[in-house]
Amino acid sequence: MVTLYVGGQKIAWADAEKVVAESVARSHPIELRNDAGKVIARVVPEPDEPDWVKGITPEEIERRQAGPFLTLDEYRARAGRP
Repeated sequence: MVTLYVGGQKIAWADAEKVVAESVARSHPIELRNDAGKVIARVVPEPDEPDWVKGITPEEIERRQAGPFLTLDEYRARAGRP
């Protein structure tokens, strides 16, 4: 018999779908263990969002919207284009 463990706690198979979904959001390890308690398989889920997405905060958006900005002519002058 195989038992499901999430974050070190035994989980009933009936609750597996809900608990595994929550563990993915929190990056808790998911393990399958045999009757002797030996780990058969272990998965540590990655968070859904990469770090660069987490860095997009309202404060960062405001900071970038505040400027400074270049006009097209200024950009072309810096890029050496006519």
